Amino acid sequence: MAKRSRGRPIVETLTPSQKRVLQALEEHIASNGMTPTFRELAEQLGQGAASISKAITRLERNGYVGRTAGKSRSLTVLRSASDSEPASLVPIPLLGSVPAGTPLFTPENQLGELLVESATIRSGKHFALKVSGTSMIDAGINSGDVVIVRQQPLAEHRDIVVALLNDEATVKRLHHRSGEIMLVPENKKLRPIEVGPEDDLRIVGKVVAVRGLAAVK
Repeated sequence: MAKRSRGRPIVETLTPSQKRVLQALEEHIASNGMTPTFRELAEQLGQGAASISKAITRLERNGYVGRTAGKSRSLTVLRSASDSEPASLVPIPLLGSVPAGTPLFTPENQLGELLVESATIRSGKHFALKVSGTSMIDAGINSGDVVIVRQQPLAEHRDIVVALLNDEATVKRLHHRSGEIMLVPENKKLRPIEVGPEDDLRIVGKVVAVRGLAAVK
């Protein structure tokens, strides 16, 4: 029998309330591509923010979720509500911030690899990109954070994407309605970027998760 490390023991079972919170967290990530805030979880479950915070603390203590202190959207599912085993981790390329005109996947732009839960990248090729700037702060993506991106050439209206606009890489929310295409920042101080017929726009991939800077050091 393996020796148990000192400290608080891992609890293998969930209370019904903890299971509901964990399932809601997993469902939100699957539907929205990023983790919810405590307030969003509280609204989704019809509970108070204090009870959600308490449940998350217990889930974190018992090895079901991880998070970065001070980040509103840094919750990470380490163990599914339907799985008693720790989540398996898969390496994906970690890319640095891309200067204008520089190809995204050049060897000199690869910082290394990032270990990501296999449940986060269930299908397709993925990469991680370090974000520079504050254009997406209202979506919980801060300068220095890392986004997990599924490579795909197309995206839906309101998806958060990594795009190449005239060979410059950017992370924005995609709007395309009635023939109009815009790359919209999630920062009230910044204006949307209108994409005209003369512009070269290529979708590199869809953001499926966000990791705080402290989580990838």
